[in-house]
Amino acid sequence: MSLANAPATPEPSAPAKSPLRGEQQMPSPSEVSTSSKNAARQTLVAWTGQSPAEPQSWAPVPKEYTTVLAPVEAVFAHVARRGARQAVVAAARRELQLLRGVFGPEEAERLLSDRLSRRLTEQRQSQASIEDPAGWLIGRALPRRSTCYDSRCDEGRRMDTEGTCPACELLIADRRALRHSVAAGLSGSLYLERSGQAPRQEFESLMRQEFARQAALQAVRRARAIEERAARDATIAAQRAQAKALEAERLAAPCLSCGGQTEAEVCGICSSRKAVELAAAESADLARATWTTAASPAGREGTADLAAAEVRAEAEQAASRGRVEGATEETAACMAKIAAELTARERRRAALAALARGRRADAEATAAFEAELRRTHLHPSADDAHRAARAAAEAARLRAAEHLVAAALAEGRERRREAPRRDETDPYQLGAARVRAEMRRTSSRAA
Repeated sequence: MSLANAPATPEPSAPAKSPLRGEQQMPSPSEVSTSSKNAARQTLVAWTGQSPAEPQSWAPVPKEYTTVLAPVEAVFAHVARRGARQAVVAAARRELQLLRGVFGPEEAERLLSDRLSRRLTEQRQSQASIEDPAGWLIGRALPRRSTCYDSRCDEGRRMDTEGTCPACELLIADRRALRHSVAAGLSGSLYLERSGQAPRQEFESLMRQEFARQAALQAVRRARAIEERAARDATIAAQRAQAKALEAERLAAPCLSCGGQTEAEVCGICSSRKAVELAAAESADLARATWTTAASPAGREGTADLAAAEVRAEAEQAASRGRVEGATEETAACMAKIAAELTARERRRAALAALARGRRADAEATAAFEAELRRTHLHPSADDAHRAARAAAEAARLRAAEHLVAAALAEGRERRREAPRRDETDPYQLGAARVRAEMRRTSSRAA
């Protein structure tokens, strides 16, 4: 008798009557061992009752694969060698990993169990004996059978929808088209004209030639694609190496402002100083924007200079405080930058409040108020309409002030825009920076 027709492992019979909850007792270890031995003995008796001889070994299924290998438990039990059982478990683990990557962990176990049940049913219907249980499990029962590119296909059907695989149908249609094209090529032969039927040998020969020709074309296209990809990879590697070399050269260059060693074009001290000057310049721009007396340009510029001086004074005071507390020069410069930015933020807030009370903001608020009052019919009452109109006026006032502040800052940036920096550093400027750095190092050694 074949292993395919062997009965499944019988389940132990349930007790006829269960005691009440308070009367239930935990079985002793000896009773558990006795029941397990009885279940194994019953299974062997059932097997030997329908098989010429009892199996040489009865290998239990690993606990973590009990659900997956349940349909082929009787076949797995006849895998005698331990190494073969480990190979079967490894093959099941591989298939589970592939299915989990496509369908998820819970669905993967069900799909693999259904596949094993289907393969065992096919084997039983063929009435062929399983001579090598491990080989049958690894080579025929566990692997996915598909000739298409879709990983969800098994035996021409989708595992998720149980429907026909579209990719397989496309491949079948391609093969049919190839056969039709070969038959059309034979339709003009003299033999076909006389007999009305193409000779089978000649047809099969042309089919093989056409398959070989298409395989050769695919091989050429595949080789060309590999060469193109290798060329692209080489180009990308060269570009990355060039960018890395340029970055290393940029990091090795001295600071363009002071000539000191740095990991960027400008060192941290010079960068903080530039941030302080930018905050001072923006504060001056906001002071010009909030100047109300248009007849006194000198007073306007004086107010702007005073605002910039205030920012610089705050920054210098913060830097001095940091030096007194023992901070390095770079840390002191960073403290100056933070103080300047905070002062500039306060200036921006004050300018926003001043411009919100200006003439242009009033005009925008009045227009928004009147526009909202024209929509009184959309509100439940006149009081609600007036409240909505006042809210719209305040929002329009704030938007107008923010627009004026942004316009003032943009005008200031446009006014002090520097010339665009060239890609290549001026050799004279770079040499001067190196000389300044060397002089600074010499003076530090002398001190």
